[in-house]
Parts: sequence; C-alpha cells; structure tokens
Amino acid sequence: MVIAAGAVVVEFALSLVGSVYGTPSRLIVGPASSFDTSSRGVSALAQLLAGRRHPIRQLNVPVRSASLPLPGTLFVLDPQATLTNELPAIDRYLAAGGSVVLAGRPAVGTLRVLLGRGPLPLWQAATPGPSRAGAPVPQNYAARTVISNTGGSWRTTTTTGVAGPKPGQVRTLVGGTRGALALIADVGRGRLVLLASSSPLDNGLLARGDDAAFALDLAGPAGTAVAFDEYDHLQTSSGSGIAGLPGHWQAGLLLALVAVVVWILSAARRFGPPVRASRELIPPRIAHVDAVAALLASGPPGRVAAGAAPLRKAAREQLCHVLRAPRDATDSELLTRAATTPLPSELVRSIVAEPRSEQDLLALGRAYATLTQRGRWS
Repeated sequence: MVIAAGAVVVEFALSLVGSVYGTPSRLIVGPASSFDTSSRGVSALAQLLAGRRHPIRQLNVPVRSASLPLPGTLFVLDPQATLTNELPAIDRYLAAGGSVVLAGRPAVGTLRVLLGRGPLPLWQAATPGPSRAGAPVPQNYAARTVISNTGGSWRTTTTTGVAGPKPGQVRTLVGGTRGALALIADVGRGRLVLLASSSPLDNGLLARGDDAAFALDLAGPAGTAVAFDEYDHLQTSSGSGIAGLPGHWQAGLLLALVAVVVWILSAARRFGPPVRASRELIPPRIAHVDAVAALLASGPPGRVAAGAAPLRKAAREQLCHVLRAPRDATDSELLTRAATTPLPSELVRSIVAEPRSEQDLLALGRAYATLTQRGRWS
C-alpha cells in the first residue's frame, strides 16, 4: 500500500514538473473575446456567424503572423495592447480587399496609419443608448436601431452618406445625437469599420434591438470567412501549467502533496526485509539445557548434586582414563596422579568435588568437555 502511494506521488511530481515547464497556460484578458461566454464576451457573435455559414477562425497568434482569409472580415475588438506591430499587416489586408472591424478607442497613430492623411475622427465619451443607421452597406441584413451600454462615440466633420467618398474618408454608419457609434471608410480595396464601443456585439446585448443584424452587416455576405483577433485576449499568465492556476487551487494541491509525503515518511520506518512465514525457534538442546538448569537452580543444594551425578560419573571415568588410573581410584589418588601431568588442578578438583552451585556445574561441564577433546590428552 505504501509503495503504491509512493509511486503515485512520484508520478504526480513528474506530471507537476512537466506541466510547469510545458505549454504555458493562458487566460482570457479584457472584454470582447470570442472565447468568453460572460456578458462582456462575444462568443454568441461567433455562434451567430457560424450559424449563418460564416467560417470562423480564432487567431491565437499575432495578426502579422496569421494567414488572414480573403475575402473575409477581421474583428479586432477592444485589443488589450497597442496595435503598433500589427498595423502594417492590417493595412496590407485592407489594401488587398479585406474588411476590418476595429472596436474600442484606438490611438491617434493607429488611425493615421489606417486612414492616411486628412482629418481624423475623434473618440469621445458619451452616454449609452440606441443609435440609428446612417450610411447603408450592401449586406444581407439592414440594421436600424443599434443599442450600446458603454459610453463612447466618434465625432467627425464628414457628411453622413456622401456619395463617392474619397479613399480614407470616414462616414457615419450608425450614429445619433450623441455622436457616431460606428464609422466606415474605404481603405484600399477593403473596408474599415470603427466602433466606438464593442458593447453592441457583446453576449449581453446581441439579442436587443437590431444588434444581431448589425453584427451580420459587419461580417459581410453569408459564407464570408470571419477571423477574430484573440491574441491579445489570451495573454500568457504569470505562470505556466499548474503555476497558472488560481492561487487557492495551487495551495490545495500543495497541501495534498505535503500530506501524502508526510504519510509516506511516517510509514517508512516499517520498511525492511519481508516477515518470515514462521517464528524461528530456539534449538531444542539449548531449550532442554536451560530448562534443566532452571529446574536445578530452583531446588535445594542436594538436588544439584543428584542432577549432576551422571555427568560427574562420566567425567570421573574420563579422568581415570586420561590418568591411567583404576576406575575405583580415590579422590586423593586422582589428585596425586594429576599433579604429575599437565592437567590443570582446577579441572581435577571440579570433577572430584561434589557440585553445589551453578558455577560448580558449569566448571564440571567444562572439565568434561576438555577431557573428551580428541588428541588433546593421551
């Protein structure tokens, strides 16, 4: 069980490293993203256009690196960064005949690059509300009333609906007393629409008024390819992989990992060799000797001598054999003979003396073992 848990932890750690150093995670940043299903997103617009047979492309690379469809319409809605690096590509796309819908408050430099010389429209704050269609566009649907909920409008000196406008000259596409909500200008062979606010295309307002019809007007005829610039709306998060998750998710994963590691460390002391199938028993002779010694030690002194009698008899016979003495030799005779031999006197005394304690028994056993060693005594 513990080994399996350790394997899971190792695999999780490897996955964690791979995810952190793998593909960076990305977050939806800012409003008007076609991936965003909230009220400020435009995912409903993408679905609406797809239902009208518009091929949809959501660009997650810079416009300058993307292959834009021709003919087609590029929606650049509330970009979160400046378009300085993308302007040449957008300008080339307009010159080639593409349509661009730019929503938000662009910089003056952006308008100058796209519209060229001449007076530029001025973005200004305005109260939200309905706007009316100005210059008609040759599309499948005609929008009459467009509703916005964020304040922004264009102020321009050009005349609404002037026939045969000059290249780069802007006309009011949708406007009212507060100013123009949308401007349109011919740039090269293409068409540029400037939206003061992207709110008419938001999920929360697309079904109100003629906002849906207005969005279809902007996309072009049915079947026209549509691309959404999502590169700025999918900015790389501060971390990557798991590091890009919300803070409370990261804290939860870290606590879970620490808990598992602590549990494994607490169980690590049980690691070791496998448990034997059966308990290793003490050899029977050792058990018998211990039992006899315990029995003798628990009795009176006379029991020790009686229990050691067979051992003492065997030891005495072996001593008589070594000393070449008769078996019925007395203790004094054995001691006298042993004095003329290399035998230790303590060995002879432990045999001829009657044992009265455990120490005496041990000495008697050692003496008998010494005398029975082959080749030591002749």
